[in-house]
Amino acid sequence: MFEHYRMTELEKFAEDLYIQNGITVPKQINITELSTRLNVWVHFAEAKSRAIESRAGLRSIFIDNRLTPQYQKKDFLHELCHLLRHVGNQTVLPELFTEAQENEAKNFVYYAAIPFFMLKTMPIPTNRQTAIEYIAYHFDVTLQFAKIRLAQIERRILQAQFDEVASHSFVMDKLNDQEQVEGTAVYSYYDSSADVSGPSQLVIEADEKSVESATDFLFPADGPFSRLDLEDLPNYNRCKRLYAQDLIYKDGMIGVNFAVLNLKYGRNQQYVLHMKDIEQFLRLERGF
Repeated sequence: MFEHYRMTELEKFAEDLYIQNGITVPKQINITELSTRLNVWVHFAEAKSRAIESRAGLRSIFIDNRLTPQYQKKDFLHELCHLLRHVGNQTVLPELFTEAQENEAKNFVYYAAIPFFMLKTMPIPTNRQTAIEYIAYHFDVTLQFAKIRLAQIERRILQAQFDEVASHSFVMDKLNDQEQVEGTAVYSYYDSSADVSGPSQLVIEADEKSVESATDFLFPADGPFSRLDLEDLPNYNRCKRLYAQDLIYKDGMIGVNFAVLNLKYGRNQQYVLHMKDIEQFLRLERGF
């Protein structure tokens, strides 16, 4: 079941952390065991959970004692990520800086609560609902939490299987056989192997008439967009990548001018934009 699974860098970090500190079985993933092995002071209080490193080597996590044990563990892992990977007191950092750290900490919770290197050695039931219940029981998490983690793993297995097929190039010449798009469309693709929320790329596809147009093509950066699935990707393996400097900004919308792109890159009907380039472009245009 798991042979095609591909871990992210953050997930590998969690695995290495556990193995280096002798955490190798699910029953060790609890606040008492983890805090002892990782040298973290834990304090329970009637307040929102948070992490503080007062000086090098002295790390503390405050846990909300009003939460259930399962949610306390979830909060502990979230704050543990801040201690291990982020610098400074989280209560005083600028919002733009903490947003990325919060997203990383949210992902870390799933990797640390249900580590893949432990899960792959277990006899996971073939029935999906039974598998969710099995995972929730053995890793002491809620059913919803186990369901999300299992779905994440399943998506990444599918992604890895697609990548393996694409790498052998037997679909590289199918572009001419696909149905031609009419007008210009923008699609979103969610890379399940990336530690980001939202789409990781946008794909712009234009028909021949649009590509020859000198008119700006504009669209809202936040969509909505039709979504590309794994089975759609072979049709877009010849996309030309665009960068922040290729975009235009008008009336709160972003876009491209195909006539300009034709001069820079030659005539193309498909382009891909990475969200990090779009975000960089928008920060510059909006002045923040």
